[in-house]
Amino acid sequence: MKRLISVFSILAGLLFSGLQIAPVLAQTDADQARADSVAKQIDKDTASKAANTQVQILSKEFNVTPKTVEDLRTKQGWGGVTIELAMAQHLTQADPKTYPTMTDALQKIETLRADKEGWGKIAKDLGFKLGPVVSAAEHTRAELIRDLHQDRVQKGEKVERAERPDRPQRPERPERPERTHR
Repeated sequence: MKRLISVFSILAGLLFSGLQIAPVLAQTDADQARADSVAKQIDKDTASKAANTQVQILSKEFNVTPKTVEDLRTKQGWGGVTIELAMAQHLTQADPKTYPTMTDALQKIETLRADKEGWGKIAKDLGFKLGPVVSAAEHTRAELIRDLHQDRVQKGEKVERAERPDRPQRPERPERPERTHR
């Protein structure tokens, strides 16, 4: 009888610990989806813009050299570059003894990315949550959009409007036939 009770208590303990892990896993999945969404939005927002502008903005935003940004860009899109830089910045702030420079943090993240790990898994392996990293990437996206728009205005480029098709002219009304009086 005691053995049966101990088996039930072990099963109950496992079930209870599994319930505590479920919200953490759900949060990680939500943050991963949010990170992927932000990366795609950044890629879409910067698709037709000059690469030099993005390089300058990202290097200024994350305090890295333009060469570092260009090297990251050869491996992934602008969204991935932004997420990786935001993650490296967070890593240098969270663990400055192990990763004192952005270069050290970027090397570690690139190693984990080479193993085909997602952003959420990398954040978990490095001991921090992905949410603040995604928020930093969203902030950087807003800065990119603002600066790219500002550059366009400074250059005097006009935002093109879609041309409206010409309205077809109204056909003339046919004349009413005259009525004969009865």
